[in-house]
Amino acid sequence: MTLNYGYYEKNETNGFAVEQLLNPIWNEFIYSGHLLALGAISVVAMCAIIFKIPITWDFLALIYFIFYPIYFYDYSRGASDDLLTNSKRAEHFKNKKKTSFIIYGSFLITGIISLYFSNFLTMCISFTILVFGLLYGSHFKLLTKKIVAFKNIYVSSVWALLVVFLFYYYSIPLTSATILITAFIFMRIFIIQILFDVRDVEGDAKKGLKTVPVVLGNQKEFNLLKNLNAITILMICYGIYSNLIPMISFVILLAILYSFYYIEKIRACKKDHSCYLLAAAEPTLYFALIFCSNCLFTTFSAI
Repeated sequence: MTLNYGYYEKNETNGFAVEQLLNPIWNEFIYSGHLLALGAISVVAMCAIIFKIPITWDFLALIYFIFYPIYFYDYSRGASDDLLTNSKRAEHFKNKKKTSFIIYGSFLITGIISLYFSNFLTMCISFTILVFGLLYGSHFKLLTKKIVAFKNIYVSSVWALLVVFLFYYYSIPLTSATILITAFIFMRIFIIQILFDVRDVEGDAKKGLKTVPVVLGNQKEFNLLKNLNAITILMICYGIYSNLIPMISFVILLAILYSFYYIEKIRACKKDHSCYLLAAAEPTLYFALIFCSNCLFTTFSAI
């Protein structure tokens, strides 16, 4: 049997060309904040299915243009610190000079969407979230030097308010179920933020930031995370048992079980940044699970 070396060389060349094309796209999606902006959209989309709110594209776009610039600015601003803890992200921002364009553009688009599809108050709320998000790295994060886990509480609160913002945008009264899901989102993002701090524990300790991993030490934060996971499981079970949320919400427990997996991965490989991507992708998983569950339930109900 003869080997066609020309064929293999050609395919290796094509594979290298595809890799060169896809790598910048992947890096842009992961390191520029698109993944977490998609996660924010997934949270409100999940809530829309649970509460049967007919969500529209304008609200999804509004959430994206609030969260994307926040994370883009935070990552670009911390690029120098990432040289030690996340060199790939630091390299990604090495030659980027479009921060101002993205921030100003986001304010403009957010204002247009808010005024055209909603009202002036919506625009004010959107701008407030955007401004406080942009000031996180330069002002509010530093309060963690005085208040333990303040930055985790701050970020988790912003994500949790997405649920309230959804109800306000569509003029729907808040209920006990809304409060339950708001608390659930807060707890889940709080867990993810603590894991992100595991990656930066050395740098945070040098800066005097009182993050959970810095304060607890000796990997005790992982025991805390498991307990917090158990609490979120009980929250969903209680919501279903008390008929606050529909039965399809049960699939969210799969995302929590998934979190036990990536917590152990991070415990074993703290320097492996791919493990942290598993945590960052969790909010996106909420929507995927709820959407599939709802489609199956609707299909079987129609039979």
